[in-house]
Order: sequence, then structure tokens, then C-alpha cells
Amino acid sequence: MGKPDIASLAVEYLQGRIQSAKLEIGKIEKKIYDAEAEYFSSESSQMGTLLKGYEGFLSSKDNLRKRARTFKIEDRLFSLSSRTSPAAKEEERALDEHQNSKRDRDEGGLSRSRSSSKLVKRARSNREFKRSSTNDGIGRY
Repeated sequence: MGKPDIASLAVEYLQGRIQSAKLEIGKIEKKIYDAEAEYFSSESSQMGTLLKGYEGFLSSKDNLRKRARTFKIEDRLFSLSSRTSPAAKEEERALDEHQNSKRDRDEGGLSRSRSSSKLVKRARSNREFKRSSTNDGIGRY
């Protein structure tokens, strides 16, 4: 048999580099996701966050300070900036579940309201934008 073609070796090398870059990006996205969770669960975030403001410091109500702060997936601004991050995958799963439950209810004879119809259309177009923005699956930036 002859020697391997230089072009095929280059393709193999580049595919390996792409895979290692995807793994590295995945690790970085996981670190960002974990750092966001730590930030939102820290004691200082009880009064507010960098993204939403610190108006809680102006309040003198102790019950606001003592209650546990819950955060939504939409609060994860940095994780949601990448399509392949754990937060983006959670958001897409939740959106799919919402659409499936909506479809099940609609098939059950319930009529869809105008506002829920708009919500589904907006969510669908947002998801299509995410999918069309990159074809390689690395992420959107």
C-alpha cells in the first residue's frame, strides 16, 4: 500500500483539533455555569446582582435579607451567550417541554389564546435563529 495522502492527514489532524477545541469549550462553559450558580447563591446576591442592580441594599427589611434567593435560567446571561452551554440546553429543553404541553392541550380541545400563540411563535423563531446562526455546533457569540 502507498503512503497516506497529505490531504487526508491534514483533514484528520484538523478534525482532531476541532474535537479538542469543542471539549475545551465545553469545560469552559461548565466553569462559567458553575461560577454563575455560585454567584447567585452567595450571600451578597441576596441584595441584588450585578445584572439586576443592588436595590436590596436600600431596603431595611430583614426578611428580604434572610430569604433564599432563587434565580431563573434567564438570569444566566453569560451561560446563555453560548448555544452549547448547559444553561442553553436547559432553556431549550424547557422550551420544548412547554411547546409539547401546549400542543397536547391544544389537541385536547382547548383553544389557544392569542398571547400564548405569540409566545410560541416568538420562542420558535428564537430557537430557529439559534440553530441557523451556527452550523458547526460550537456556539453563538
